[in-house]
This record gives sequence, C-alpha cells and structure tokens, in this order.
Amino acid sequence: MGKMESKVIIAMKGHPGSGKSTLAESIASSLGIPVLDKDDVKDCTQPLLLTSPASLLNDLSYDVIYQIASTQLRLGLSVLLDSPLSRRAHLDRLRRLANDLSARLLIIECRPADHSEWRRRLEARGGGAGGHKPATWEELEKLLEGYGGCSEYDVGDVARLAVDTTANVPFEEICSTALEFIFTHAAKPLEI
Repeated sequence: MGKMESKVIIAMKGHPGSGKSTLAESIASSLGIPVLDKDDVKDCTQPLLLTSPASLLNDLSYDVIYQIASTQLRLGLSVLLDSPLSRRAHLDRLRRLANDLSARLLIIECRPADHSEWRRRLEARGGGAGGHKPATWEELEKLLEGYGGCSEYDVGDVARLAVDTTANVPFEEICSTALEFIFTHAAKPLEI
C-alpha cells in the first residue's frame, strides 16, 4: 500500500444514497484516518428544527465538521469528510482550509450510473435516524430539484475521482481505485 506524505483532506461528494458513506468508511478504515460525517452532526441538531430553519442547521453541520477537520489538520492528521458537497461554497471553503493549513484537497465523487440500483439502495436504507435523509426516490428527486443544478459545478484544479458506485465490479475494486487515487496525489510532500 502507498504512503501519504502530506496532510490530506479527502472530501466525498455525491447525492444521498449514492454510496458515499460506505466508500468513505472503507477508505478511512484502510488509511486509519477519522471520518467526519455531516449527517452525524445534523442528526444531533434535529431537535433544534423546532426553533431554527433547516438551512441554518445544514450550514451549522458543515461548520462543525470543518472546525473539527481544522483541528485534526493542525495536529498533522489527514481527514475524510463525508458530506454531499452539493454547493460550490462548500468546496471554496474547503479550498481555503486546505490552503491555510498546507493540506492537499482531494475529491471522491460517487456517481451511480444505474439509477434503479441507486433507488433500491436508497429505499432499502430508509430515512435514517434524524429523519433528514430522503427515504424514497420521490423525496430524493424533490431534494435534487431544490438544488436547482447547483450541485453540478466545476471543481477547478482540485484533483477529483468520479466513481460509479453501482458498477458491476466488486466493492473492493472501487475502494482500491479510490486508494490508488489518494496515494497518487498524496505520495509526495505538498510544496508550499
């Protein structure tokens, strides 16, 4: 297995049910780095929905994982962020964080090509503990419609790997491809 010579922020990107969390956990386990999951924070803030707008809680969830990532990076640790990364503003903020803390930023985007398999997986998992995850394909379609296309944006010079998480290959092969991508980009020290 390769070696990471620089601090790395591995940012997962993709819609709900696309396989982000499953792949994120496998990658993080292989690398021995923490996963900072936006949904973990959002699940804990659900009671605040009675007094706060959902968009505020979503932004708070990103704020929390970025703050924890900052702490880990200052300690010299790499991190994996599990979130949809659905808005360009989230990526821009990660770019600043990586730049400020001399870390390499990598994106692994889960793009399931087989929508019927994606739908099956989404509906099999249900809505999750916090109730904020879409539990049906119709709920996902409504969520994506609300994005208004903003989730499809150019990542610029950030290294990005797109993986089809519904491809007819063993999951270990998808994970191996992701790890190879990470090691290819993090095998040499970041030049400052």
